[in-house]
Amino acid sequence: MRKITAILLAIFAVSAISAQETPQKATIAVTKVSATNSLSQAVKSRGASSSMNRILESIDSNLTSAIQDTRKFEVVSRSDLDAVMREQDFSESGNVDLSDKNAARIGKLKGAKYIVSVAVDDYQDYVRKRSFATLGESTEVRILRLGVVAKIIDSTKGSILETANLVINEELRNSEKFDSAVAGGSATDAVISRMARQMCSKIANRVADVVFPAKIIGKTGKIGTFNRGDGTGVSIGDEYEIFALGEAMIDPDTGENLGAEEVSVGKLRVTSIAPKFSKGTIIEDNGVEKGQVLRLIKKAAPIPNDDNNEL
Repeated sequence: MRKITAILLAIFAVSAISAQETPQKATIAVTKVSATNSLSQAVKSRGASSSMNRILESIDSNLTSAIQDTRKFEVVSRSDLDAVMREQDFSESGNVDLSDKNAARIGKLKGAKYIVSVAVDDYQDYVRKRSFATLGESTEVRILRLGVVAKIIDSTKGSILETANLVINEELRNSEKFDSAVAGGSATDAVISRMARQMCSKIANRVADVVFPAKIIGKTGKIGTFNRGDGTGVSIGDEYEIFALGEAMIDPDTGENLGAEEVSVGKLRVTSIAPKFSKGTIIEDNGVEKGQVLRLIKKAAPIPNDDNNEL
């Protein structure tokens, strides 16, 4: 009986250690996507508020899913975030004793280490017409542009890790005979949905790259494998610079950790993409090893999409 008990205790001990060593996904909260006041007023004056509201709703509904697709985060419920934000506003009103350890502070969110805040600051949708007198023909090009400012906040410190300005441009071409109803600036649902998904993917991948930079997870000869797969913005032909991480850099004045020193040790060109990882040829190798960080330096040319040539 004692022997069985000893074996069971050993199994429980190993299980407990394994559970403690199992990496946990970082928690993240996403605030409601909104437009800046100046953009809202400008769009309203152009009579395109309906179009912009649709793209705001589309980004808002797709962003959480895009962040989950990176497989790096557990997303905190929006309702939880809104409640805490209201509590934080009350805490800053002067009606709460801030010496109380349980008081909510600005930039602090129980259960979420990171917060993503997105504001649309640019939205254009118009038609430009070009006439060719000698040919007796004309061409119309629909120009669409969507720009956002995404802030990535470390809620445990109340500090902004990065502010990213992201822009998507599309030009849709057709002959003079296309449905000119779009000339007033009202984007079709298909275009809105596509642009929203593209922007959400850009934001989610930027968040993942800031919090968890891509890393080498395997190396065989001149082939390197890193932890970015399908749906994470990686394309065949992309080039990355590889960095070895050195000691932590501490600001001598403030004591703040400024991150680890990075030393370039090589370059990699992507050759294949799997669901959870990608492989590439190491085109420069000055000591590439597992665990080193990759930074994108050259994006492969996009493959033309015939769908973008129609309105």
